Amino acid sequence: MTKKFAKFLPATENFNFENFPFYWITQVHSQYVHNVDQALKKYGVDNSRRRLLTILETRPHASVSELSESIVSKMSTTTKIVYRLKDEGYVETYSCENDARITRVYLTDAGLEMTQKINDLMAIVLEQSFEGLTPLQVEKMTEHLKHIFKNLAR
Repeated sequence: MTKKFAKFLPATENFNFENFPFYWITQVHSQYVHNVDQALKKYGVDNSRRRLLTILETRPHASVSELSESIVSKMSTTTKIVYRLKDEGYVETYSCENDARITRVYLTDAGLEMTQKINDLMAIVLEQSFEGLTPLQVEKMTEHLKHIFKNLAR
């Protein structure tokens, strides 16, 4: 590790978590999930189900494994979420015609309706999150996070 990043390492003398970027990433994520969960309570939907429903809106008929990858969740956890949503009437599943081992998932009309409600609430949380920032600042932050992700995924 070069000295230029030393001040960001917890092992350094006089380390302060206020200077550790990943501390802030986890803090922001945790607060975001908390705010989202609070907003979604009135619909009886938690953050895990929200993530899956909103992904399905943009990726209709995705396989469970594709959904698992998209929401960064274990396959078994994603399967549980899918079947919970199915029991609630928000999604349906079917076996892929080409490969019966693949289960595809799509939103029902109730799922589409719930997703719209979720998106309306998410707009409020997003506005709150980015208050005091310009759209350009948010775009730059997103680009920086993508860059860090690519570095870590090597």
